[in-house]
Amino acid sequence: MKVSYQWLREYVDLADLSPEALADKLTSAGLAVDAVEPRNKGVSGVVVGEIVAARQHPNADRLRVCMVNVGTGEPLQIVCGAPNANPGLRVPVALPGATLPGGVQIRRTTLRGVESNGMLCSAAEIGLETRLLPSAQATGLFVLPEETPIGEDIVKVLCLDDVVLDIDLTPNRSDCFSIRGLVHEVAAILRSRHSFPEHIEAPKGAGESPIAIDLATERCPRYEAQVLDGINQTSSPLWMQMRLIAMGIRTIDLVVDVTNYVMLEWGQPLHAFDADSIAQSQIVVRQAHDGEELVTLDGQKRTLTRDMIVISDPEKAIGLAGVMGGENSEITASTRRIALESARFDGSSVRRTGQRLGLRSEAQQRFEKGVDPAAISPALARATALLVELGGARPIGPSVAVHQERKAGDSWQIPFVPEQCREALGFAISNDEMEAIFHALGFGVHRQEDKWLVEVPSRRADVTLTADLYEEIARLHGYDNIPSTVTVLPVTPGMRDRRQAMLAKARVLLVNMGLFEVRTYALTSPDALAPLSSPYRPIPLLLPMSDERRVLRTHLLPSLAEVAVHNLAHQVPGGAVFEIGKSYLTSELPLRSQPQEREVIAMLWFGETEGTLYEKARRYDFYDAKGVLENLLAALGADASYVRSAIPWLHPGRSADIVAGEETIGVVGELHPETAKAFGIDRAIYAEIDVASLLATRESDMQAKALPRFPGSRRDIAIVVDRETLVGDLLRTVRERLATSGLLQGLRAFDVYVGEGVPEGRKSVAITMFFQHAEHTLTDDEIEQLVATAIDALRVNHNAQLRS
Repeated sequence: MKVSYQWLREYVDLADLSPEALADKLTSAGLAVDAVEPRNKGVSGVVVGEIVAARQHPNADRLRVCMVNVGTGEPLQIVCGAPNANPGLRVPVALPGATLPGGVQIRRTTLRGVESNGMLCSAAEIGLETRLLPSAQATGLFVLPEETPIGEDIVKVLCLDDVVLDIDLTPNRSDCFSIRGLVHEVAAILRSRHSFPEHIEAPKGAGESPIAIDLATERCPRYEAQVLDGINQTSSPLWMQMRLIAMGIRTIDLVVDVTNYVMLEWGQPLHAFDADSIAQSQIVVRQAHDGEELVTLDGQKRTLTRDMIVISDPEKAIGLAGVMGGENSEITASTRRIALESARFDGSSVRRTGQRLGLRSEAQQRFEKGVDPAAISPALARATALLVELGGARPIGPSVAVHQERKAGDSWQIPFVPEQCREALGFAISNDEMEAIFHALGFGVHRQEDKWLVEVPSRRADVTLTADLYEEIARLHGYDNIPSTVTVLPVTPGMRDRRQAMLAKARVLLVNMGLFEVRTYALTSPDALAPLSSPYRPIPLLLPMSDERRVLRTHLLPSLAEVAVHNLAHQVPGGAVFEIGKSYLTSELPLRSQPQEREVIAMLWFGETEGTLYEKARRYDFYDAKGVLENLLAALGADASYVRSAIPWLHPGRSADIVAGEETIGVVGELHPETAKAFGIDRAIYAEIDVASLLATRESDMQAKALPRFPGSRRDIAIVVDRETLVGDLLRTVRERLATSGLLQGLRAFDVYVGEGVPEGRKSVAITMFFQHAEHTLTDDEIEQLVATAIDALRVNHNAQLRS
């Protein structure tokens, strides 16, 4: 936000406070001033002159010899090359000895045989920003109004003795996007009074207003309009143009300049329509129709959507609320009646409209951050008064106001306890000083013994909590005035909870087993989730970054598959990756409550293993994944088994649900060929473990026990079973059958074989069993009896036969 130092001085007594000192005070109070920029870029010795005569240069076609009155007696002869150097014009004249921006020195000289005693200046030559000037003023001599006093210093005439403060405002301080708000702020910081008028009486016209207003959307709480007739379409006065330029606003014509000037002064955006273009003299504020089109003031045809607010008449849209007007209601040189708008639009709707249409403006910025309802009427009155004064306009009837909210400008009260404020801020400050700070800010104070009620005006929408009042006290007291003290706090060492400790351990285990951890986007596309046929519905974003990132994922598999595809495309032969992340689940849209967040440990093996000198590269298979899971779950204290899975996107014969106790905590399996093809990979094995389920089923307390005193014994068997028999079922049978003995300390399958020597439709499964007794060394007879018991159980339950 750029702000004119002189404009502030009109309303606040800055005494001898320099712009730099004011910048320091604003920065200390939380309004960071990024730059202090003098408007004068090095101009001196330049005055206002009038061209009294002009003739062609005798020796140059493109030069003219001008006689210029600068108020010192005899006119000066000055040679000029500007095409608009015509008699009667008042222009800036750089006298001999003058200095221009860039250190240019002006002296008497002779040009093509004719003496020249100075220089007639363009806007650029005296340091004005030509991009902010009307096109007619941007080139050629800078023409001044005819009433400009001859001989007057151009620095004074163009307000170049002003200084601009560039303030980096935080989003919550919408009140300071105006002179009005900054006047209140500066007066509070300096503890001085200000003279900014909070109430303005607008000139009233005779009769009734010819305009009617219909608010057909809840996104416009208040709308006011004033119709004016007989507007003189001229340029705005020089002082107004210079203020607008100082604040970085382009000058256009009187009506536009007045609306911009009042917006800067009051923080309330205004817009003017050609009143004669409004059908049936009725303004309708409504939501746009899907597919409705509007040509905006920049000449672009815009296709609108239902979530955009439009200003319309009964026949057509005439403007995008808070963003840009329509070309069909534009004010032109022939316009004589205008309808001046002052309103409050929903900031979120204005922001979305601007983003979708690629538009950005000063007015839009203010609506996004929030405008003060109490400024709507005074800003309209101020603009009306200026148009009457400067443009000869006549109001037709009074202004018309329609609203759907409580009284505009209503304040609110916040409870405040001074003692609690002192405790929160950590320094001593008297009640009287706190009350003085609130009064300086324009807040009302109702003291009730130890408890106060602080009344906050509507312009300070950022102050809604008691904590906000504490901040205002600290800010205005001065952060530099707060004493430095050493705070002694008890040192409490940080501790990981069970979930954090388990996931940290899981990360280390998985990395040690050769997997790489990845972090992927939680956002994906509906197409990426389609192969999983999930019962959950992807949650769409209102403003997605791209089509590829427009919904929240319901599963981590598409994210890991994207990693696999990326690596395979970059000539990586294969890999194993994992991610600990969340998916977002809901079965109904639109959302009526927060979606369920499901955290999982997801793993994916794709492509080939890395070959070594002793082992050739091979494709990852189901048992690679199962081995990792067995080690991981055992290390995390979860006793898990595996049962056949019915998940449709996994291979029906190479997948299993992971079960701990009575609860399914995860799944592992090779992707179904169709699923793998849909993700763009040839073959892959996926596994996931639900973190909450794992945490609930694992042993919470690890108990230490003495090392065994007696050696154990291992026995391996190979059995032949039907191919459909699950290895997990075999291990479960052995474990259950030998559970009563208490001697089975380890059990796992280490080989599955199908081929020569094994009957068709059967497979060979090799199982290793480890036995150990706590009180003596097991004899061969005891071990053989245990093995026989296991084989018998496998034969009875699974038609197993020992492989010979």
